[in-house]
Amino acid sequence: MSDMSTDMGSILEEEVVIVGAGIAGLATALALKRVGIKALVLEKADALRTTGAALNLFPNAWIALDSLGVSHKLKPLYPHLTTGSVTNIPTGSVKQISLTGFFS
Repeated sequence: MSDMSTDMGSILEEEVVIVGAGIAGLATALALKRVGIKALVLEKADALRTTGAALNLFPNAWIALDSLGVSHKLKPLYPHLTTGSVTNIPTGSVKQISLTGFFS
């Protein structure tokens, strides 16, 4: 980061490098761009992967995506969950749970 002083005060010029082009890295780069800060995003993978973990977004995550201006592109692709399951690792028992009203 460099600081350039002027008669009217101080202007900051930011240089940002983000390591990782996952959800957090890309969201951070987008948020910085919105306030006029350029960021270089580095990713070790040379292509998108189709493997990985499932991801569920709770209401506060959708609020964050709304503020980044991208939720409208995602909501039609990902319906709200209505049921889920909880696994007791030591016993292996699985319990089904209702998520109706949980995300309201």
